[in-house]
Amino acid sequence: MKLKERFQKWWDSLSKIRIFDLANIDLDSPVPKTRDATIYVFRGLNIIGYLPTEKYKYGFYVWSLFINTFVTSYLPVGFLMSFMLRLSTFSPSDFFTSLQIWVNCIGCSLKMLVFFFLFRRLIVSRKFMDRLDVRIDNDEDGMQIRKIVAFSNRIVTLYSALYISYATSTFLVAIIHQKPPYQVFNPFFHWQEGQWKFCIQSTVEYSMITFHCFQQAVLDSYPVIFITIIRTHLHILARRISRLGTDAEMTSDERYEALVQCVLDHKNIMGLYNIFCPVISGTMFVQFLIIGLILGITTLHIFLFADRLAVIASLFYVASILTETFPCSFLANCLMDDSDAISLAIFHSAWHVEEPRYKQMICFFLQHTQKTLILTAMKIFPITLNSNINVVKFAFSVYTMMKQMGFGQSIKDVVGGDL
Repeated sequence: MKLKERFQKWWDSLSKIRIFDLANIDLDSPVPKTRDATIYVFRGLNIIGYLPTEKYKYGFYVWSLFINTFVTSYLPVGFLMSFMLRLSTFSPSDFFTSLQIWVNCIGCSLKMLVFFFLFRRLIVSRKFMDRLDVRIDNDEDGMQIRKIVAFSNRIVTLYSALYISYATSTFLVAIIHQKPPYQVFNPFFHWQEGQWKFCIQSTVEYSMITFHCFQQAVLDSYPVIFITIIRTHLHILARRISRLGTDAEMTSDERYEALVQCVLDHKNIMGLYNIFCPVISGTMFVQFLIIGLILGITTLHIFLFADRLAVIASLFYVASILTETFPCSFLANCLMDDSDAISLAIFHSAWHVEEPRYKQMICFFLQHTQKTLILTAMKIFPITLNSNINVVKFAFSVYTMMKQMGFGQSIKDVVGGDL
């Protein structure tokens, strides 16, 4: 009986453990802050060597130099050196597997460079989140904050799992074929010289690509998180505006003060939006430039060269590539609609029975909410679902052009043997 009780006690304690605690909604805990939605993103910035930790700063700088030298800087160069010096060792399928990840590595390194000069704006944005949290004064708004904190931290976890699943599937396929996953150039030895060197090469490549995937996960999840934060506070503000003038117990001065507070809330939301825009603008511009080419190459690989195992790995890759832009584009469209809804909420509020100064403030507020919140890529094109669909169409155009030019047969003639 004692053994059964001990086992039950151990099982109960084990079931309460949450590996990713912030990715779950805990109704028993106090209402979290909006900035808690960014905790996993900023932890990711610690891991990729961008945001220094409070302790062990010297160790952090050594880690940052090491990881960004061998992954961010060397990985694109290593692929290029392999194509230039050891192309004959590739099969067509191996070549396309390496080519599609090489193009993505170049894009990731460019995004990392752009993000390095802009990511501090995300740190500054938390002061606007704190100002908006001051106005969270009811259970409905508090539940919205709980939801976005759990959702945002869950997004980082899901992005990481999805991207690393591609690296893992490619690694397993390569092990079955007794070849390194990507055959990245190694200046010290060649993987064909022995079984141990093959194992070392494969392990090092898998580690590098896994970290590269985590870099991508951080860079692709932060736009989703910050757009979700802005949208949530727009929803809260719209509900707050719709309640203006409905409380008969409030005096005219109190109703006017409530309106002024709504104006200040909108000002803080716009401050958060203006700080965030330049960051997403640079990274998404790079992403949209390369995604069409990557999808075109991957499509050519799937239909012309890949065996069944390589097709499965490539499908994981396609899912990862589409995830880099589609959620952000969808939420950007939603953000445009939510920003327009603020003007409608103001217009349909009970302003017509108020005093002149209230109506004057309503006109001022309405004028300043006419601007639709549009996210753009370097102010060249908007980040919308339509832009995302056009990029996917471009991918099929790339595939059709390569096929008509006989690109597949040319690859067979240049690289090593067929599958």
